[in-house]
Amino acid sequence: MTKRPIDLNDMLVSGGGFSRRGLLAAGGAMLTAWAPLSARSATEADVVIIGAGLSGLMAASRLEQAGAKVVVLEGADHVGGRMHTLADVPGNPEAGGIQVGSNYARLLDIAKRLGVELKPGGEYDRSALYHVRGQTVSEAQWATSEVNHLVGPERQIPPAALAGVFGRRMPQLSGVDAWRTEAGWKLDVAYDAALKAAGASDEAIRLIGSNIDRGHLGAYSAINPARSSAFFASAGPRAALSVIVGGSQRLPEAMAASLKVAPRLRQLVMGIRESSSGVRVDLAGGRSVMARHAICTIPFAALRTVHLAGPSATAMRQTIDTLPYTRASFAFLSASEPFWKTDGLPRMLWSDDPKLGRVFVLGDQPAMLKVWLNGADADAIDRLPDAEAGAAIIERLESARPAARGKLKLERLLSWQKNPMARGVFHHIGTGQAAMLAKATSTAGQRLHFAGEHLAQTTSGMEGALESGERAADTILARL
Repeated sequence: MTKRPIDLNDMLVSGGGFSRRGLLAAGGAMLTAWAPLSARSATEADVVIIGAGLSGLMAASRLEQAGAKVVVLEGADHVGGRMHTLADVPGNPEAGGIQVGSNYARLLDIAKRLGVELKPGGEYDRSALYHVRGQTVSEAQWATSEVNHLVGPERQIPPAALAGVFGRRMPQLSGVDAWRTEAGWKLDVAYDAALKAAGASDEAIRLIGSNIDRGHLGAYSAINPARSSAFFASAGPRAALSVIVGGSQRLPEAMAASLKVAPRLRQLVMGIRESSSGVRVDLAGGRSVMARHAICTIPFAALRTVHLAGPSATAMRQTIDTLPYTRASFAFLSASEPFWKTDGLPRMLWSDDPKLGRVFVLGDQPAMLKVWLNGADADAIDRLPDAEAGAAIIERLESARPAARGKLKLERLLSWQKNPMARGVFHHIGTGQAAMLAKATSTAGQRLHFAGEHLAQTTSGMEGALESGERAADTILARL
């Protein structure tokens, strides 16, 4: 039987990129059949950085400023990673990071230095319209509504506020770094059990879980909200939020433009091999890049599809293989008119409906909404064709908010877990994993180093990505 040649077009994924898993499955022999290193590549950089998100760009800038020769590889056709502004959707909404806290010291410093403007914003509406058990009620009606199955004093708490109320009743971390200590690990228990211990009823736990990961709070550690609370508290009583003028992606674009050598885009990494003398990064198509050191910022959920070899990867293997990532899918809807300005109801809709989740008004001109689904709900909507998924979401939204009827149009569905470069919107700590991740955040590689928001020690989100990139660069600079 004659084997059909490998056709890379067969392995294209939605959006025109290559699936690492598809390439590895169809051409696994490619990695072992490639010619020896000496025949295919030569050391061309002090450091090769994999990923042009905030972490990779931070590391690249720091290394270049110290005189190192750096090559930045990015699998997508743009820089920014999960800090991505959708230029093809009306209003240019954000698919990833939005809020800039007043304690984001690195981000604020970089923005100022590069002339990236920020403005006050990023706050979501605190009041909401509630759609629970198939019925829509106002916040004022909630306490006495027949769909309110909370118990006793809980009935006075709106669903969107339940997590915060019970979070304040749960044990707290002593500071931003306490999650990495043995004392902090006492909080590393199942979130549903911690809520129960704090006095939450089964219905309160159900409502909280409906917009985190329906039915899976036992696998979600209570140290996650405690860690977030400690970081938010570090901003102080006058904490404020900002957004980047022109879209979040303007910051990584400015960072990339400031580098001496521009990132190489559409460079799909298939394998990373570390030796005592350097690191070889194998790319789709048989090309390779060799450097004395490498920093890998690929989210671990996506890194699982990359062939890794060497002691540094071995030391990080358990964390790479098991760290969970939050699944999130968004539906961006345009409205023929901003009906939320005339129906007298809050702009935000909060629901336990698996096809609604949370609905945010993004703006009035153009009139745009964002439907945010998490976990199992995101998985379910991902299984539907886009047109069918959009129609189902719009039908539920029109039922929950009649003023929307006949005014909505699906502009874009976006699934972070279907994105082969991410496989999730951000990491979280699974129950019992805090000690493992804490160790990973302080593990320095030999020639291969890891960075990204998932390896931040004292910050989170965008600031966490910058923190870990900075730390990885400093580790290498101490050795060059």
